[in-house]
Amino acid sequence: MEPKGLDMGDYQERYLDYDIEVAVEQVLTGVKAHFRVLRNDAVVVDWRLVHIDTLWSTEHAAALAGFKAARETIDAGLAA
Repeated sequence: MEPKGLDMGDYQERYLDYDIEVAVEQVLTGVKAHFRVLRNDAVVVDWRLVHIDTLWSTEHAAALAGFKAARETIDAGLAA
């Protein structure tokens, strides 16, 4: 996981043949994370909200949840 761009809360990671982008935002009710999956700069899975059902103490933990959800989507064949 590495920062992407100038905005805080934007991260990227390479997984198999895909690029995963995760955006984390602070909202009134806590933290939310979204992910999308790209392949060769083309969007394969557009932004999806990550359901976070526990309290995350850090932005980093929310980002990790976003990457986990994206990897599970890829592994399930939904990004093919």
